Amino acid sequence: MTTVTRPPRSPADVHPDFVSRIESAAKQAGEVNALLATLVGENTSSIFLVGCGGSLFTHAALRTILDRSPVPVYTINSDELVLRRPAMLDKRSLVIVSSSNGATRETAGAARMARELGATVVGITQDPDSVVAAECEYVFLHQGVDAKQVLLAQFGYSILKILGAAPDYDQVVRALAGSPAAFRSAIDETDAQLDAIAQALYQEPVIYVLGSGALEGAAQTFAMCYLQEMQVKHAAAPGSGEFLHGPFEVISPDVPVLVITGEHSSRPMDERVLAFLRRHTPKVHVLDAKDLALPGIEVDMRPLIGTLVVGSALLNRLAEHFEAWSGRPLKDRRYMWKVDY
Repeated sequence: MTTVTRPPRSPADVHPDFVSRIESAAKQAGEVNALLATLVGENTSSIFLVGCGGSLFTHAALRTILDRSPVPVYTINSDELVLRRPAMLDKRSLVIVSSSNGATRETAGAARMARELGATVVGITQDPDSVVAAECEYVFLHQGVDAKQVLLAQFGYSILKILGAAPDYDQVVRALAGSPAAFRSAIDETDAQLDAIAQALYQEPVIYVLGSGALEGAAQTFAMCYLQEMQVKHAAAPGSGEFLHGPFEVISPDVPVLVITGEHSSRPMDERVLAFLRRHTPKVHVLDAKDLALPGIEVDMRPLIGTLVVGSALLNRLAEHFEAWSGRPLKDRRYMWKVDY
């Protein structure tokens, strides 16, 4: 591998509306809670979190928030929902579908089928006029990956509150309302580190990305969306929980691994993986929410806010540094939106 000493192109500046977009999402707490109070109750028999690609992976934090739910929760790919037609999907189901721009036809199809079966369907997207939004009874809008994570967290805790499983609801709402400063601070704190990681990895032939629990979806997003889709790089995200059950056999001193972790409940799995990796390859990079200052966030709320920050804002910023070093625009594609598939 050729060592490159030239400076990168300047990464994209942080969007000028970055903080205000997260603030706008945080202000939807009352609206989210009011709607869900009319949709969720003792008759709710199941909850489905539906999407494709990054929008499916983005459900990871919400999925773990809903671990407390007394109602069963299923996370499933849009097309799989349509083809498998699980028996639990019926008129007593709440279906939350997610599509960044609302153009994913598989997700539109899943929303349509769920409604035909009598389920209540809520869509989360950026475009109110999209094909996905058109198939949903209710639509909530967001303005970016960071704001979307805040909005999904509100969904999770509102559902838990209605089901009697969120004694910390008010504390969570305060933390989400105060999170924009933590998001902004985290980028400033880690930008040099993110640049160094991108510089070290952008020429590697293959990159493994690991995470667990609430951040496993973030690892999948970075590997499959940012690296494979946007940077056309070989990458894999087997998950910290499965890594030591097979994938670790490919590790040698020349194989790079990025571990995404934080203060969430499954951190011990990441620490076990890191202990192995540090013995067998020098090419280990760690992005850890535990290292973030998260100003204004109460100690009890650090696991939640840190997960949202790392899983959205910091990985997006890391991708921008990859773009700067590689010279390949994140918006470029080889096949997506260009060929029939």
